[in-house]
Parts: sequence; structure tokens; C-alpha cells
Amino acid sequence: MLPIYTSYLSPADYGVIGLLIFLVSLFEIILGGHMFQAVPKFFHGEDKKETKNSVVTTAFFVTTFFSGIACIVMASFATPISGIVFGDEKYKIYIVIFSFLILTHALEQYSLTYIRIIKRPWTFFNFSMAKLTLQLSLNIITIVILDWGLMGLAISSLLSSIIISIVLTTYTFYNTGFRININIAINILKFSWPLWISGLIGLYIGSSNRYFIRIFSSLDDVGLFELAAKFGAIVGVLVWSPFSQYWQTERFAIAKTENPYPAYSLAFRMIAALLLISGIWVNAFATTIIQLMSASPFHPAVDAVPFLVLSGIFQSLTIFNNFSFMYCNRTFELTKNNIVAATMITMFYLALIPFYGFVGASIALAAGSIIQYSYALYSANKLYPLKINQKPLIVATLILSLAALLDNFLISQEISISTISSKLLIVIPCTALVILSLFEKPELAGSKSHFLALLKRHS
Repeated sequence: MLPIYTSYLSPADYGVIGLLIFLVSLFEIILGGHMFQAVPKFFHGEDKKETKNSVVTTAFFVTTFFSGIACIVMASFATPISGIVFGDEKYKIYIVIFSFLILTHALEQYSLTYIRIIKRPWTFFNFSMAKLTLQLSLNIITIVILDWGLMGLAISSLLSSIIISIVLTTYTFYNTGFRININIAINILKFSWPLWISGLIGLYIGSSNRYFIRIFSSLDDVGLFELAAKFGAIVGVLVWSPFSQYWQTERFAIAKTENPYPAYSLAFRMIAALLLISGIWVNAFATTIIQLMSASPFHPAVDAVPFLVLSGIFQSLTIFNNFSFMYCNRTFELTKNNIVAATMITMFYLALIPFYGFVGASIALAAGSIIQYSYALYSANKLYPLKINQKPLIVATLILSLAALLDNFLISQEISISTISSKLLIVIPCTALVILSLFEKPELAGSKSHFLALLKRHS
């Protein structure tokens, strides 16, 4: 949709969408009561099918209740929120429309979590493709044919989410029934409340940059950052997200084995390699793709892509190491770690955004993500060390950075066959070097079957 968005929307409009998504995420975390990470843990902790189903439906009911409250609060205060966030009250209608997404997203995510837990990947895929098709169709109708611009995007997002959430909720309750267990609700809430606080701080780390950019720069810069963030998020969406959907539940099963550490190391190296390799390719070809798919006012967004790619990689790997806190029921440690990261990243935002705009925000986010990863790793190793050697990751990250520097300073960014060939001469050797740096240890020699199993699940 980028060619359409950047042709029918201005950078400022695109910036408004980024801020609206930030608002929805903020209210989801504060009042939404999401407990996605708790459901797999408690589901696998039960033996009977009826009790397992009650975990899903109980969590579903609790989060629907809180999400409904969040939806009402956000819509009720749309006018002052619009003035604070956008500096103009004319965007209040968009805040009202997007407020309903808090509830529909919650219904979607719990149903999709249930489908992942019961290991029905094709059902998950079919529902995801159905929403994609519906969303794209409505976007084309409202933005291109009806020419409703920003309003068209808001309406199409809402309609597609409402339709899919109704279908998914019906599917979930058809399979689980509707059983609410008060004791399960209390246990899940005890486990999850530190995750709400941690999630709120995490949202601040990852999304408050839009607000800082709007304050210290402009809505146009917010739009450029939003476009760059789409490319920075590719490594998370295409690599980390499908892996985590498997790993989110499987990691607890691995922890019960006699010697889980080789599996932890193998999984870490595999996902780190995939993240870093995809990062190399995204950095190399982001300029070409942005030039082909967007209008010229959006082309400067490419300057922020390498930093946002680096940030996405380390945010994903931080989540991997956070398992130590989940396994030990020390979820409040996540909050402490995020507080440290939020403090550091705020300093970076204030120091860099006023001078370098959206590029400064991307540099700040990359630096903050690396610091967060390092501190989380240090804290996690004191509780439940995963015993993963970090030196190969450091070497592979340096290779990623070298590839980005070579592409930026030595390769012309004009669209041509020679440019693409030159980029391939950089990314292919660097891809091989990343693989060699992460998989050179003899300890992995006997892990072929485990690797193939993980890769099969990931695909």
C-alpha cells in the first residue's frame, strides 16, 4: 500500500496515522488489560482440556472488559487529547474512530493467540490473509476510488478490524465454550500486572519518538519517521514475529528438559542470524524501494532506516532473553529494566531530535535498544542464565554495520543495474560472514535435527 499511501496522503497525514497508532497502543496498555504472554504459560500449566479452555475464555473476558473501558475513555476525551497530541482539535474525529480499535484488536489477538497455542498454523494463516485482503480492498475503495484520504484509511482500518474480530471471536468460543474461572483470573492478573507497566514503558521507548518529533520538529518529520519505521520493522514482522509465535509457547516446554541450554543457544543463534541477514538486505535495498514506491517528499526517510533496523534487531533479541524473567515469575524485573532503558532513551531523544529531527530519533532508538539489551541480559543472567555466548552476536552486528557503511558511502543510490549489482557484491559476502560468525562453534555440530525442527516450525 505504500505507493498509494504516499501518493494520496501527505507526509503530515502519514505522521498523523503514526501518532494515532501510538495513542491506541497507549490506551491498550494502560487500560486494555492485555495478558497475551500469560495465556500460554497458564494454558500449558493445566492438564484438563476444560481447564485449559477456561484459561483462554477467562483471559478473553477480562481483557474485553478492560479494553471496553479504554475505548470509552479515549473516545470521551478525544477533544483534549487531539489538542495535546496534535496541537489541533480538528483530529478528534480520528481519535474517536481509532478508539474502537482498542477493543477489536484485543478480540483479534486473543483469538489468534488461542489458534497458535493449539498449533493450527494454516487456520492462523487463513484468517491473517482474509484480514489482509479485506483491509487492502477497503483501503483501495475508500482512499483511491472515493478519495477520502486520511478518513478513508481510518474507516477501512475500523471496518476490517470489526469484521475479522467478530469472525475470530465466534471461532474461539465455538471451540472453547464459555467458561470463566475466578481463580484463574486472579492468578493471571497477578502474573500480568507488572507486564502492563513494562509494556507501557516499552511503548514509551518505541513510540514516544513520534511525539518528541512533533514537538521539536514537525508533522512532516513524523511522517518520514513513520515510513522509515515500516522498513525498520521488516526484520521484526517477517522474521521475529513468526518465530516468536512458536517460541512463545515452546520455550516453556524446552525449560522442562534435562539440558535445555543447547536448544536455547541454537534458537538464539538461528534467530539472530535471520534478523541480521534480513537487516543487511533491508539496509541495502531500502533506498531503491522507497524511491520506486513513494513520492519524492518521502525519499529522505531512507536516512533513518539503518538505525531503525538495528533497533528492531536488538529489541527482538531482548524479548528472547526476557524469558528468564517469565520462567522465574519475576515479571517485575522487566519493568525495572525498561525504566533504565526509558531514562537513557529520553536523554538521547532530548539531545538528538532538536538538532537532527527524525534521523536523530532513529539514532536515539538504536542506542537505547542496545543499552536495553545489554542491561536485560545482565539482569536475566542473575536469575536464570540461558548460557548463550554473546561474542558471535557482537561480530555479526559489526558486519551488519560495515555493510550499511559500505553501501552508504561507496555505492550510488541511483536506480540502475550497476547499482543493484554493486549492492549485491556487498550483501552476499556479508550474509555469508554473518552465518560463519554465528555458526562456527563445534557445539552446534550435533544439532542438525534440532535446527531443522526449529526452522520447520518457524516457516
